[in-house]
Amino acid sequence: MSATTPITTDLPVLSQSINIDIESIAPTQGFGASSYDVANMTITAVVQSPADQDYRLVLQGDLEAGTSAFARVISASKAHFKDVRPFKRIIKKDAEIIRPVLDKAGEVLDTTTNEKRQLEQHAQRYKVSDIRVPAGQQTIRIHASQLLLPVDGDPRHYRFTMYAPQLSLAPVSNVRLGATVVLPLDFAGTVEQVLVEPMPNQPTPNLVAGGDAPVAVGGQQAYGWAFQADPKITLAYRYA
Repeated sequence: MSATTPITTDLPVLSQSINIDIESIAPTQGFGASSYDVANMTITAVVQSPADQDYRLVLQGDLEAGTSAFARVISASKAHFKDVRPFKRIIKKDAEIIRPVLDKAGEVLDTTTNEKRQLEQHAQRYKVSDIRVPAGQQTIRIHASQLLLPVDGDPRHYRFTMYAPQLSLAPVSNVRLGATVVLPLDFAGTVEQVLVEPMPNQPTPNLVAGGDAPVAVGGQQAYGWAFQADPKITLAYRYA
């Protein structure tokens, strides 16, 4: 695909799961000025590809803090499984390709500000990956890793925001999205915020199961949800 190939927005997704685990790095660094934690995310999407063809997927995250990700089709041949496709930054001159994603997310550009510059700023929040998906029902797996930098310079305070990556997909009418967040083993601190919001200008997520109350998973504090919508989930925590 060329750099200006449009981002896919019409690949039907039948179900999707997002599992996030937080790696506790800051305590091992003594909560110094350069401390950080890491959020690892595994996304599994069951899609229906009308033909054997290439798709351009998009992933949103805090790219400036540091986000790396790759995708593969795990349900087809061994060759497809071994064909790992990285997510890459959108360079400024190609920022126009992010426009349909913004439209789908309900984000409106400011008519009083330079449009090209706005598209460039938005594009800095996304990475794209080009992947071939065989015809039929297939499963795509995405692995992403993101540095969590201290909030307001406080090396004991961190925040993670998860965007459901369905902006490049087209959920069917009865699609379900499962999401989990697992804090580090023996986490010593407090969770200050667990906030579930709709994507900008999108319907409020229909919560099917789970909620904002923590559950214990093998000694780890965890949260879990099942939705019928594309949510935005923010979790903020502080070490003691």
